[in-house]
Amino acid sequence: MEEPLQIAPLDHVDSSAALRITQQFSIFLGIGYLFYLGMLAPDIHRAFAVTAPWWNVVALPAFFGPGIAMGVLGWRSSEAQLRFLAGCSVIGCGVSLALWPVGWNGGLIENDKGMWFSQFIGLPGLAAAAAWRPKWAFLTLGVVVIGAAAINHEVRAPDHNGALFPEIAFSFAFCIVPVAAGIMAIRTAGVLDRTRNQAFADAAQTGAVRARADERRRFDELTHDSVMSTLLAAAREGSSAELAKQAARTLDAIDDLQSGADDDQQLGAAQSVAVIQAVVAAVDPGLRVDVDTHVPDAVFPAGVVRTLASATSEALRNSVVHAAPAATRSVRVHLADGPSLRIEIADDGVGFDPAGVPPHRLGIAVSIHGRLRQLPGGSSSVVSRPDHGTRVSVSWTAGR
Repeated sequence: MEEPLQIAPLDHVDSSAALRITQQFSIFLGIGYLFYLGMLAPDIHRAFAVTAPWWNVVALPAFFGPGIAMGVLGWRSSEAQLRFLAGCSVIGCGVSLALWPVGWNGGLIENDKGMWFSQFIGLPGLAAAAAWRPKWAFLTLGVVVIGAAAINHEVRAPDHNGALFPEIAFSFAFCIVPVAAGIMAIRTAGVLDRTRNQAFADAAQTGAVRARADERRRFDELTHDSVMSTLLAAAREGSSAELAKQAARTLDAIDDLQSGADDDQQLGAAQSVAVIQAVVAAVDPGLRVDVDTHVPDAVFPAGVVRTLASATSEALRNSVVHAAPAATRSVRVHLADGPSLRIEIADDGVGFDPAGVPPHRLGIAVSIHGRLRQLPGGSSSVVSRPDHGTRVSVSWTAGR
């Protein structure tokens, strides 16, 4: 039987859309600069006759160096580093154009192409789209287009020259569409990141509301199961030693709930399993919890146990809702030295393709992975494949 497909690590799933788009954009620009460097080699060689050697030494690295570096480093660099290289590419282009009148020796080029840089002047505009705000990118495009067209008008022989302004208009119209597309791609990625961050913030707020609801539920349970039962016992049976013990336990429980000491206290192995069994029974009353323990005397922080239990509850709810009606489920609790606590929730239902989960479905990302990522020592994994069921594992190890 084929091995189930494991979901990608959470760090990969949560990576910035703006970073991914900037990386892909950088690789595209690097390939473009490298392609034009090879294609224009004959034109670059011919331009040596009309420019001073020092200008070529400055202009060639300034034009091509940062752009090619973007392509090479685009696979693993940060968004800030790639934007810096894009800015260097634009500045290198501007400096080279500004120095050209000084580096020109007065010679003329006997063809329609003119200087080699005029044939890919849209690439600096694309680099500006990656580096700066849209208004500065469009301004940069206008400056480099006008500068390249003006230089071409001066360096071409009269027989190969045309009107300056139509050439500027044509070059600008030719370049503005890809530059605008690049600006929109980067802008859309930023909007996606902000939208996703807001969704996670909303999910966190929802979690806080749910936590308050759980707190109220615990208070209601305490009121019903302890306070009311103690008062009823006092009304029916009168004073007794057993009633005094029951009242003392009730008062201790009220003090713990009021002080919030529950999360700081330590639970034994049996108590920890009881908490997990309670949340499992709340979702699927007939489901048995299998326990595997080699450390019956181990203790666990109550907050850790509740976090794992909450993630277990979410995984089990997902299974009940999304697995086939006839699917069978299992929950297994492992307690080991460390101490460590691991809970495995599995079913043989329809399974799912993790890559096909819509971004707005935050049950796994927030309620399982998110909970465990915020828990020191916590970890989680989800393994699933269509028609192969699903297995969720949540765990905690002290000191990890």
